[in-house]
Amino acid sequence: MGLIRSKNLSAAKATCDEWFSKYIRLRDANHNGLCRCITCSTVKHWSDMDCGHFQSRRFTATRWEEKNAHAQCQSCNNYGSGEQYRHGIEIDSLYGAGTAQELEEMARLLHKWNKDEVMAMARYYKQECEQLIKEKII
Repeated sequence: MGLIRSKNLSAAKATCDEWFSKYIRLRDANHNGLCRCITCSTVKHWSDMDCGHFQSRRFTATRWEEKNAHAQCQSCNNYGSGEQYRHGIEIDSLYGAGTAQELEEMARLLHKWNKDEVMAMARYYKQECEQLIKEKII
């Protein structure tokens, strides 16, 4: 999958978003490569799902927070604006009561990422993707 390089912070964020999205969808996939939408339970292949964020990606503190992102069908993520209420209920079910509230509070914190931090994260998620593909034989 090659070496990851980016010219600037904006390009680094795009690269990290790409690997993070792939990681979340692979994480949520079973050994057949199928994911269940976090909000409506539709089942599709991981490559046909979106990486839905409970708190919007515009919030830098939670943009790459794993508990904030889950496989989500395009209908819920795009046309349903993420189905945030239902997403929050599922987050509390998965990680414990109050987790959605913690993510909401965390999202409001200001976090400035630098290019090196973002690229390190992109490399980490690239490695995690490669490992999940091997483990799940997808």
